[in-house]
This record gives sequence, structure tokens and C-alpha cells, in this order.
Amino acid sequence: MVAGSMTKDRYLDHIYPSVAHLPTTLPWRLAGWLGDKLPRQQATLKFWLASHFSRVFPLATFAQCHEWAGAHLRMLAEEKVDAMAFHRLGHNGGPTVDLQGAGLAQALAQRKQGFILVLNHFDRLLTAPVALSRLGIVTHALTMPVMNNPELDGSQRRFILQKIRRYTEATGGIWHTTDDGMRPVHDSLRSGEAWVILADAWGSHFGRMRDHAFLDGWLNLPTGIERLAKSTKVPLLQATTYTDQPHRLRVILEALPQNPREAINTVIKRLDHDVRERPWAWWHWGLWDRMWRPDSKAYSSPGDGQ
Repeated sequence: MVAGSMTKDRYLDHIYPSVAHLPTTLPWRLAGWLGDKLPRQQATLKFWLASHFSRVFPLATFAQCHEWAGAHLRMLAEEKVDAMAFHRLGHNGGPTVDLQGAGLAQALAQRKQGFILVLNHFDRLLTAPVALSRLGIVTHALTMPVMNNPELDGSQRRFILQKIRRYTEATGGIWHTTDDGMRPVHDSLRSGEAWVILADAWGSHFGRMRDHAFLDGWLNLPTGIERLAKSTKVPLLQATTYTDQPHRLRVILEALPQNPREAINTVIKRLDHDVRERPWAWWHWGLWDRMWRPDSKAYSSPGDGQ
């Protein structure tokens, strides 16, 4: 048995799943309140986030950083409600979704052209593929093998399994991890299917990495999407979600350059812009010291796709 597999977290095991069943958009309005009414360990996290924002954004006041920390935790709470109610996004009684640029994906789907939809760990990121499913566009998800993470406790594992099940039910696609092999992904893309992949996924075990200019330093990220697009010769689109209000979401789909390396450069430039505008909306602050390095220490590992 995995250590911590019996761990109980009443928020993940009971409160978020229960809140997600409430009528109208009440679950998402309550999520912000839940994000503020934190257990003691979360209050410690809020203070850490505010201090971290002060370090990354030295011109920001501590009051701004404290507000960003609160907004970050509220966003994560709203995303947890999303995870238990993906089927309600964009439907009557759920958050509205203003999907812009959908014609780009529709045109590819009509031609039975496979494509990669590139996301980042920014805001309520899975809104985009759910919104596309409303238009009949099925996307599959390729991720790291998250369930292998020994740091996950029992409640987190149960919550993630529920999230995956509800997500695939909402999108009509499959959830595939890199441990399951890449051949099915290559074959699927070549046959005209679409896949969702995160550009800013990060793991210490990744081998092929390269640096991207990011927040006055360098963000070290894998080159897997570039290599997959080059091998399969499929186009890439980018989707970014912005929470205007807890129950009002805006999704922007954009075309990317044909060259896969230039495409991912564009994706990370967009992320850099968005994180400067909305620091609270990026998920990866806890990995900052492992993913990011000052300008003087930039490097690219062998086999970085150049």
C-alpha cells in the first residue's frame, strides 16, 4: 500500500464534491470563500506565496503580493470545483465560457487534420478542451504519470482519479500518460485526432530540455511537444483561459507558427506576458527554484531539439 493512501482530507473527499452539486453558479461563488477559509497549513502556504511574490516581483507592494496569494488560492479552489463539475462548464446553470478562436480548431477537425492543443498551467486551464467538446471536437490528454508521485496522499489520489474520470466523460477523449508509451499518440495524431499537452510541464527526470526567456531569467522546459509535432507534422494551437469572474470564463484559441520550435517559443512568450499581468494565475510557483534560473545561468541540454 502506498504511504498515505488512507489519508483523509475533508475538503477533497467531501466538501468540494458536495459543493459541486449545488444549483446554478453557486458552487463557483462559494469556491472563493472556501479558498479564503483555509485550514492552518493553507494559511502558512498563503504567507509563503506572498513572500515568494515579493521576491519575484520586487516592485510590488506586500499588500499586492498578499492579494495575489489569496487570488491564487481562490483560483485553485475554483478549479477544484470545475474538476467535480466539468460537465457544467458552458452549460445552463454553470459558468459561462466565452470561447474565442474556436473556428481554428473547427477547421482542422472538419479536414480530419490532427493537431496539438497546447496549454500551460495557467488559470482554470482545462476549460478550453471542455469548451471545444461542446462543438463536437474531441481531444485526448497526454500527461506525466501523475499518480506515480509518492508525495500524493490518499485524498489527493482519490480526487485526481475522480477529476480524470469526470474530465474524460466531459471531453469524450482518453487520458494517456507518457508511461503508457508514445506510439498510440503518434498514430492518433496522424489519423486526424487532437491531443492536449501542457508546455510548462516539469519533472526532474526529464532529459531533453531547453531554456526560454521568462520573468527576467530562464525557464527550463521539455522539448517533447516540439519533437512530437515535428515527427507527426501536425499543426499546433494554443489555448489560454482567463477567469473574469468565478462564474465567467474567457478562452482564447490562437494559431501558432508552423515551425514547432518557434511555436513553443510563442507559447512561453504568451505565458511570460500573462504571468506578469496575473501572477496569481500560474500554478508552478512551488517549482520556481527548480524550473527557473537567473539570466547568467541559462543553458540547453544536449538533444534540445535545435
